[in-house]
Amino acid sequence: MYYLKLKGFKLSPVSGSIILVMGGFVSCNSLADVSFNPDFLNSTVGQSVDISRFNGEYRVPPGDYTPDIYLNGRLIDRAPVSMRGDSGKSHLCFNESLLTRLNLNTARLSKESLASLNSENACSELESLVPGAHARLSLSDMRLNLSIPQAYLNQTAHGYVPPAMWSYGEKALYLSYNTTYFEQYNKSNIYKSFYGDVKGSLNLGAWMLKHSGAYRWDDRYGGQYNDFSTALQRDIPTWNSRILFGDANTSGELFDSFSFRGVQLATADQMLPDSLRGYAPVVRGIARTNAKVSIKQRDRVIYETSVPPGEFAIQDLYPTGYGGDLQVTVTEADGSQNIFSVPFSSVAELLRPGRITYNLVMGRLRNVSVSEEPYVFQGTWKQGVNNIITSYTGVTATDYYYSGIVGSAFGTPVGAFAFDITGARFNKDGRSQNGVSLRASYSKYITATRSSFSLAAYRFSSSGYLDLHNAVYVADNIKHHDFNAGYDTISRPRNRVSLTLSQDLGNDFGQLYISGYRENYWNDVGSNTQYQAGYNNSYKWLGYGLAVNRTETRNREKETQYLLNFSVPLGSGRNTPNLNSYTTIEKRGVTSQLGVGGTLGEQGQLSYNVSAGRDASDNYSGNVSGAYKFRDATLNGSFSKGKSYHSYSAGLSGSVVAFSDGIVTSPYDGLDTMAIVSAKDAAGASVEGYSGVKLNRWGYALVPYLTPYRINNVAINPKGLPFDVELDASSKQIAPAQGAIVKLDYATRKGRMVLIRATMPEGDALPFGAAVTDSHGENVGVVAQGGQIYARLNLGKDRLNIHWGGKQQFTCAFDINLRETPSDQGIERVNTVCDGDDPGMRQNLAFAQGTFSKNS
Repeated sequence: MYYLKLKGFKLSPVSGSIILVMGGFVSCNSLADVSFNPDFLNSTVGQSVDISRFNGEYRVPPGDYTPDIYLNGRLIDRAPVSMRGDSGKSHLCFNESLLTRLNLNTARLSKESLASLNSENACSELESLVPGAHARLSLSDMRLNLSIPQAYLNQTAHGYVPPAMWSYGEKALYLSYNTTYFEQYNKSNIYKSFYGDVKGSLNLGAWMLKHSGAYRWDDRYGGQYNDFSTALQRDIPTWNSRILFGDANTSGELFDSFSFRGVQLATADQMLPDSLRGYAPVVRGIARTNAKVSIKQRDRVIYETSVPPGEFAIQDLYPTGYGGDLQVTVTEADGSQNIFSVPFSSVAELLRPGRITYNLVMGRLRNVSVSEEPYVFQGTWKQGVNNIITSYTGVTATDYYYSGIVGSAFGTPVGAFAFDITGARFNKDGRSQNGVSLRASYSKYITATRSSFSLAAYRFSSSGYLDLHNAVYVADNIKHHDFNAGYDTISRPRNRVSLTLSQDLGNDFGQLYISGYRENYWNDVGSNTQYQAGYNNSYKWLGYGLAVNRTETRNREKETQYLLNFSVPLGSGRNTPNLNSYTTIEKRGVTSQLGVGGTLGEQGQLSYNVSAGRDASDNYSGNVSGAYKFRDATLNGSFSKGKSYHSYSAGLSGSVVAFSDGIVTSPYDGLDTMAIVSAKDAAGASVEGYSGVKLNRWGYALVPYLTPYRINNVAINPKGLPFDVELDASSKQIAPAQGAIVKLDYATRKGRMVLIRATMPEGDALPFGAAVTDSHGENVGVVAQGGQIYARLNLGKDRLNIHWGGKQQFTCAFDINLRETPSDQGIERVNTVCDGDDPGMRQNLAFAQGTFSKNS
């Protein structure tokens, strides 16, 4: 076995490790008096190691501190605390304010404890207030560990983060961009287009000015910039709400959503823990080639992206405008298009007892195709009455239109129900229309069969019912044409039924899903019907699925599409490519595609897809696409070749943040909540969990996709650090507010790693465990085996001091001068002699090594 060796001593690695960590252990807690027996480390000749500085109780000095507070092992807050008393016996002060932050149930405290809390300048010990409770403050990592029995705590939702911990971050300017250039060549023509969307934010503490827009250009119609929204907003944590001035969209929970420019005050569900929170539809479809997917709502493009061949699912869609059906257009590389719609409706949710949500809007309608956009007011209110009933109401009003809704949701053993009635009145220039809409919804998850069932049925009982969008359209026609022209041309739904069912068939049998809707109209004999059904499963390494899509329009056009797909990994490991295949059967014939896709790079920076296919006319095509995440931006491109066409695209995306210390970039775009990581001299280090995110030459990196109002752990991977730099701590925790750009500073130490073998003038080894400080009094390490010192030191000259021996504090010192050129081995090795000014130092050393054991 390998042993640590000192003159006269023989220490195992375990024993040596215990000594080295003793100082850190006792400094983390306020402990009872502790004495370590040096005989534990004695040699056969009876000599002792000097460990006197590790003996005794460590007390936190009196004063004010701001630690991270951990309650029963979970981070809950960061708050100021006070230590009172003298240096020999100090204790933490607990008052009513601090106990409230801890969510303590004060009703369970004794009368004496409550009286002490209510007294002026209250400073009670936790142990005297709550039986079985303990508090320990660690100054080394500024952490307050509290242990309180659950019986004395109020119940809080899982994942709750108190507002006091939310960070609104830096004053900063943020810009996100995502651009795509596309060219398509057919036999008869050439088509060129460009699309670029931007998102920006100016953050000034809790106030944030946000903007989003997009520029679209093609060689036929030219270019145009669309201003989606510009708004100034801030949180109101005490109300669990957010206020906004500018452009936004209503939630669409009780009424159809609409865009407005004005003022909005509404509850913000994101501030709630996940266990208390809400739905946006997943858009599923099939692409035969590298295709462009555009999603419209009320004839306005709200989303556009490129997808590889095969089945796709868009899960990050945020509905805007008036809500209702989404029109999805899939434009293939050969120019052909597949158009279908996805239903969207917000089914009423039950709230917990006492929970209230509201939304107040006052402003002018935006993005409606009318000559005059009216002013509008909308207010909604929803309240959980008890465990069974949630009631809700709301109004929408313009100068010529009014609608009101009242309803309730019920949570019952047989499922959740919601019923409401909406009345609407339209009156403009002597033209009036009245109507009523009834709505019912039902949802149920059956645990025994693992079935999820949702039915939403809307029945418009009156042909005179108009929603806000239709009322605005009719009013515009009255102004420019006549009432009948507007009223007769709008689609006035009569009955609508939508159904969603998913069935988990067990681990070996996969999952089945069915969804669809049917809608008819007062002024049209036809109806729209669409449904999707599918089955997905896997067998060992093979994943496969079957799907069918059926569409019937009011014009009696029918289309049925069948899909078979499978996926097989071509090996094992992190960057293993997958072989994907799908076959589509439709009215035009059979289309098939076979491709290979995956990622490359240590962090998966490079993604790629190569495929070949055949269409219904026996025409063959090939597709290649890829993207690479550089440190500053993401570059992507694609190429497609068919019998009579070829096309290609290229794009660049990323983000830029300007703040007080400079500019930092990211390969990720569309960010909302993010962190600037700052670690001086740590260029080249990567951030854990984020492909392509590395610290730049100035030691900065932009970390995307933080979860607002949640504890986020951001860690730097030391791999890639310069050899002369180390991190004091590689991870930090933060709970940012939505839209915040927080800054996380990681302390680093730069210097040469040096292994010093220092001896006394006679050649004796320095005492094991002796403290080592530099010329500024900063601790740089301890003496280890054989008098060796392992430390990180700055270049140039310095003087190191060695301290040992209890109250007598024997010392010696030596000079060191590190050269500019590092050793080939990366660690500088130095041999030196430790000497001192005290002529009795040699005798003191002998005393420390030979007679110190008498004091133990």
